Amino acid sequence: MLPRLRKVVLVHGCFWHQHKHCVDGRIPQTRIEYWLPKLTKNQERDRTNRKKLLALSWKVLVIWECELRDTARTSLKLQKYLAS
Repeated sequence: MLPRLRKVVLVHGCFWHQHKHCVDGRIPQTRIEYWLPKLTKNQERDRTNRKKLLALSWKVLVIWECELRDTARTSLKLQKYLAS
């Protein structure tokens, strides 16, 4: 959290937060009855938390775990976000 800027950066694990555009965001093939509700609840909590932050006039940037592999791109993304 960056209170002075009223901005927050959330780093989401692709598996735990189910990144739709990433191979690591797949639901496991085994024990689906366990994983599906658990991962769905994580996504619902993410949406709720983001809505709460936006309602409090915070700007939210989500960075996915897979994006961290490209440090130059992630750095540029953060710089643009913080400068806006």
